[in-house]
Order: sequence, then C-alpha cells, then structure tokens
Amino acid sequence: MERDTIQRLEGGHRVRGEHRAEPPLVSIIAVLFRDREECIRLLKNISAFDPREFELIVIDGGSDDGTVEVLREWDDKIDYWLSEPDSGIYDAMNKGIAAARGEYVLHLNAGDALRSIPSETLAACLKEQVDIATFRVSIDGERNFCPSNDGRLKVRNTFHHQGTFYRRASLPLYDTRYKVYADFDLNQRVVMRGAKVRIFDDVVAVHSTAGISNTAASAESELYKIVLKNHGWLYVVLLWIQQKWDGIMVRLGRPPLKV
Repeated sequence: MERDTIQRLEGGHRVRGEHRAEPPLVSIIAVLFRDREECIRLLKNISAFDPREFELIVIDGGSDDGTVEVLREWDDKIDYWLSEPDSGIYDAMNKGIAAARGEYVLHLNAGDALRSIPSETLAACLKEQVDIATFRVSIDGERNFCPSNDGRLKVRNTFHHQGTFYRRASLPLYDTRYKVYADFDLNQRVVMRGAKVRIFDDVVAVHSTAGISNTAASAESELYKIVLKNHGWLYVVLLWIQQKWDGIMVRLGRPPLKV
C-alpha cells in the first residue's frame, strides 16, 4: 500500500475528550513507521513510568503493518496518537511538537528506551526558564554519550535528542529540508539565538545506533550545508578536518561517538 493512500487516523485521551487539568511537565514524543514490534516495546517501556509525570504523544507515519492496531490497543495509555503519511522523521517530529502540551519536549524513536524522567531537575529548570536541559544517553547499552555546550557544537552535534529536553515555549520546528541531520541544525540555531542550556550527568535514555543517522552515509553533505548556513566557510573547513580526524580514529579502532 502506498503511503499517500493511507488515511489520517488518531486516538488517545484527547480524542475521547479527556484533558489534563494542568499542562504536564514533559511531553514524550515517540515517532514510528512500520515497526509494530518496536511500537509495542516502546509503549511498554514508557508506560512503566508514572503517567502524572508526562504525556505521551505517538506519531506514526501511516503504517500498514499492524502498528495502528497496537496504538488502538494501547489507546488508554496514550494522550494522543496520530497515524498519517509524512515526509520523513523530522516532519513527524514537528507534528509531535505541534500536538504537545508539556512544558518540556523529549523525542524518542524506534529502538530507543527511556531510563528515567528527571522531574525534579526539570521543574527547577522550568523555574529558571532553561531552554535546553540535556542529559547523557547510553549508546547501545555499551557507552555513554556525554553532552557539551561549547564550540564543538559548530562542527559536531553535541546534544543527543534522546537525552535532550527542550522547553516547548522556545522550541522552533525542525527544518524538513534536512532528512538526517535536522536535529543538528536545530541545536545550532537555538544556541545561536541565545538559548539557556544546562548540562546534566544522569543517563536518561538508551539509543540504538541502527537508526537512519548512522546508516545514511550519503547524507553527510547535509552536515556541510548546515555548518555553512549557520557558521560560514571557516567552520566548513574545520568540519572537514574533524571528519578526516574521525576517519583516522576509526582506522585506529577508536571510532568517535556521534549522534
């Protein structure tokens, strides 16, 4: 079945007219497409947490593999779900942002798992109007991605979106011209405009490196386009040097930890 022939379907508490009295602290946005088993696993993972701490938004790209039936089965555990064709993962993530009501937004994808919701930390961040609260992420359960907010962000994505809580009031949309690295572009843009960022050492999620950003080598040109647009030619040269250095490290058996 072609994606553009699949109708728009939706469900969850909101569709049934059940609304929260107050905005939740966190909106967890899960984006899926044709991955029924991962949908089940992710829903089981997230539903283990206290529902008073978050709302769950699920955006499906119009799956025809039984994913919609899973969403209907889990309807009472989901605040809002939508299944319809999209133009890629970042289009789906934008739909999730538009549907979110939480003070902070966290994105998860198929293959990811939530370890904790740092509610006390986020509540304190909200009082300080912190725009980005970013935490460590376990990569394949083997090593940790440690975020940083310094000059390296100009040539490398130093915020991992599975560990980054964005304040919804100050969060722009992803630029869907970029199919693989729109999160890198968004992170650069929000920091350039003066976002207040806080770095934390807790591990909040597990990420699988089987995702698109780790398999679409042809999309590397997006990195150069993003860096050129946001920071200019000098940093394009620095990115090229960084890429060459990364290649040397790979050959030495010390691959760099990338998002």
